[in-house]
Formats: sequence, structure tokens, C-alpha cells
Amino acid sequence: MKSTAFFSNGIAMATFRERLADFISDRYPDEEIPVEALCKDNKGTYVIPYACCRFDDEWRNFDTDETVAANVIGWRLVSERRRYRPLRKR
Repeated sequence: MKSTAFFSNGIAMATFRERLADFISDRYPDEEIPVEALCKDNKGTYVIPYACCRFDDEWRNFDTDETVAANVIGWRLVSERRRYRPLRKR
């Protein structure tokens, strides 16, 4: 029997498998390609709010080149409609 969790507004929450199905998890992206990263911790899954990439066998912030300290379990290409806006002014 499948149990479904709901947000307080009555909208159904995606299951782990449904969430992971939207991402690629069987291989890494090509190096230096901006992607959305799906991560998992002890409370659930979340998408990092900035573009990431693989470089030198690690995940990095695409804009700052800082190492991402998270358990990345999946990725998908950044699309135009999900393009990130920098938090800092340039």
C-alpha cells in the first residue's frame, strides 16, 4: 500500500522515487556543464539553489567554483526557464 504525504495546503508531496525520476542518477554530467543538483540528507531531498558542475572529480558551484559540500544523488541540465539569478549584484 502506497502512503502519500501532503503539505498543509493539501498538495501531495512527491515520493523519493518520483523526485529521483526527474533527475539523472546513473552517471555524471560532462565536466563544466551547469546542472541542477538533487541532494539527499537525513531529512529528505532538496535541489541546490544555484547551478553546479562536475570538475576534477567533485561537485562545484558553477559561478564561484567552490566545492559543494552535499550528498548529490542526481542531476539535470539547467533549462532556460529554470535559469538561476545570482544572489549578489555584479
